[in-house]
Amino acid sequence: MPGILTRKTLPLAVLMACGLSAGHAAAQLEEVIVTAQKRAESLQDIPISITAYDADTIESMRLIDAQDLGMVSPSLQMPSYPTSSNNLALFIRGIGNADSVVITKDPTVGLYYDGVYAARSSGLLSDLSELERVEILRGPQGTLYGRNSTAGAINFINAKPTGELGFKQTLGAGNFGSWRSTTHLNLPSVGGLSAKLTGAFSDRDGWVDNNGPNAQPGLEYTDFYKKENQGYRAALRYDGIENLLVDYSYDYSDMTTGPGYFQYSGPAGGLSPAYQPITDSFTSRLKETRTPTGGGKYAYYLPDTNTEVEGHNLTISYEINDNLSLKSITGYRNLDDDSSMNFAQSFGNTGSLEVSTLTDDDQFSQELQLVGTAKRLSYVGGLYYYKEDGEQAEQQYLDRALYDQTGIIALDLTNSPPTPCSDGSNAAPFCSDFNAFYPIYLGEYKVKTDIESWAGFGQATWTPDMLDDRLDLTAGLRYTNDKRDATRSNDGLLWNSYGPGTSNSDKDKVDYTAVADYSWSDNISTYAKVATGFRSGGSSRNGLDFNQAFDQETVTSYELGWKSQLMENRVRLNAAMYYMEVEDIILDYLPDPVNNPQFVEVFNSGNADIYGVELDLQAAVTDHLLLGFNYTYLDYEINDAIFPDGSDRSDTTELVWAPEHAFAFSSDYHLPVSVGEFRFHLDYSWQDSRYALANTEFGGVEVGSFGLLNGRISLADVSLFGGNWQFAAWGKNLTNRDDANYLIGATASTYLQPRTYGAELILEF
Repeated sequence: MPGILTRKTLPLAVLMACGLSAGHAAAQLEEVIVTAQKRAESLQDIPISITAYDADTIESMRLIDAQDLGMVSPSLQMPSYPTSSNNLALFIRGIGNADSVVITKDPTVGLYYDGVYAARSSGLLSDLSELERVEILRGPQGTLYGRNSTAGAINFINAKPTGELGFKQTLGAGNFGSWRSTTHLNLPSVGGLSAKLTGAFSDRDGWVDNNGPNAQPGLEYTDFYKKENQGYRAALRYDGIENLLVDYSYDYSDMTTGPGYFQYSGPAGGLSPAYQPITDSFTSRLKETRTPTGGGKYAYYLPDTNTEVEGHNLTISYEINDNLSLKSITGYRNLDDDSSMNFAQSFGNTGSLEVSTLTDDDQFSQELQLVGTAKRLSYVGGLYYYKEDGEQAEQQYLDRALYDQTGIIALDLTNSPPTPCSDGSNAAPFCSDFNAFYPIYLGEYKVKTDIESWAGFGQATWTPDMLDDRLDLTAGLRYTNDKRDATRSNDGLLWNSYGPGTSNSDKDKVDYTAVADYSWSDNISTYAKVATGFRSGGSSRNGLDFNQAFDQETVTSYELGWKSQLMENRVRLNAAMYYMEVEDIILDYLPDPVNNPQFVEVFNSGNADIYGVELDLQAAVTDHLLLGFNYTYLDYEINDAIFPDGSDRSDTTELVWAPEHAFAFSSDYHLPVSVGEFRFHLDYSWQDSRYALANTEFGGVEVGSFGLLNGRISLADVSLFGGNWQFAAWGKNLTNRDDANYLIGATASTYLQPRTYGAELILEF
């Protein structure tokens, strides 16, 4: 690995050295303002390891949805959830929630939309149109952000109404039949009331064609990776009363998609459940669905996945005086998700698992903040309340295809329980004469969850009257009371292994933060920090015993940080070293990943020691050339990993989605011309291999390393017909890398999206 890093970073170092020595003194980096600590501050002034992307960066890197952030931010991992194309699992610094679609298990990364917490990451792949900024906070944020932010937090901040007439239209098209349109309209302020309206629409064909000679008329065979989005947002701002600012927004998104295609990549030989030999293994990306029993084209029954998300946000800010303000943030979000997945015989000897999941989740939150400053003191305090009610139902089938000894004879997708056998018996999913293989209906089960949480918090920063005011001392405290109840029921079928059960908990937790931040000069500072956080407990939705709940997971983090603006503000170099102790670590456990991958037990085990380094470098080489480099190193040790069977598997347990090394490089060059400005953007991101399953008792389920190269070229600032125009061409995965990016068990793999490209037109006035 050191050799790889040297080859990747040496050209950057040489280019920076040459460019900076020849650059102009006027080339400087712009100040980045963030609200990570509940107030507007310079990114360089806060003792937090943080990455921020502004609107220009989002456009140049073409960060269309949240998953695009996962590659350009090395410390952030965002794998798609296996059974849902609209859900992402989030990991920062090796801590995350692989079972992210499950409503009885909470995340470790806090998601916030304009200050409103979003508990579920379903719908996160909606269009990120017209964002003002994205902030990625790394490490526990338990004091200011509360529960379920042990790994960090992500803030999505939308652009507010301007109060002036303005219009922006983006139109684009690309391969795989893709197109995208976003429209933004700012209306003039009337009586202190401003409004902004946004509409975003996009469509893309699936890049794995789901078709075959077995397809039956009238049944649905959605192409894998299909994606169709539509979204709307209305924002209002009122500032007609002195010292009062009111912001309200409503957002709605509707996504119709096809999930990822899991190919069978295991060994040939043996028999499928249809008593047919497994003859083919597919270890490179396919363009069409195929069967491992013969290798031919094969259609898999697959309805569309539909996800609807809507949210209301009301933020009221009142300036009590020049040094004190009161803010109220009220939020409501609803998730309605109907997802379907067909694992396309990718589990080999366990056949083709089909999963249908219905989720309805409502959440309400209310936060009050008091933000103020006094002589040598700045502080924020507040109260927080959160309520969530969710219901989730799932149906599972194995092999709905009916076979005889010569092949497929029928397809039954409606019978629950299975059709009676030819001899009239219906006591088991297998017929007594064994001449036919009937569909195994695993049954339906439902879970309901009721969560209520409230907290009080405060954080203050004091600058003592010594050391030339260069030392800042920060202390924060948060008390949380977290109550949750959950139930599981099923349809009562004899072979339904997901039995009924209940679980509940009522927990109190105190988290704290302590920071010493010292400015060695106006442009260089270092900090030492200790922070804690906790992740709520829950229940194993897909476990055999729902009554067996798991408890809270806690994190204590120790961090040393460096922040600097060098060479007359032409180089920004920030770094952090951290060590985290994770107690009662929550692990996912597949008791039998080969034969029964649908059963997932979630439990508390021992502890994990995680340590790493993060580096963020940005350089204005010249007036026209901007370079960026981000790198993260992560290592860990798991101790006392006692599994449900009583065995200590510390030596065979791994953190999932925790690459040892990852980095991202970006280059932006602007060239003024007579008609406008040419803009050239190139970014390359690379990630080390990662485990996709914590338990390696049956062998390591590991996704190999890979890198992606993306680019965009545009002619911008073209004045034409009274508007400002931009003409652009873009490409992603330009080298068309063909690597696996997810694995389940030993035989099921998905692969990177092939090379995509297109052109877009942007008009503003």
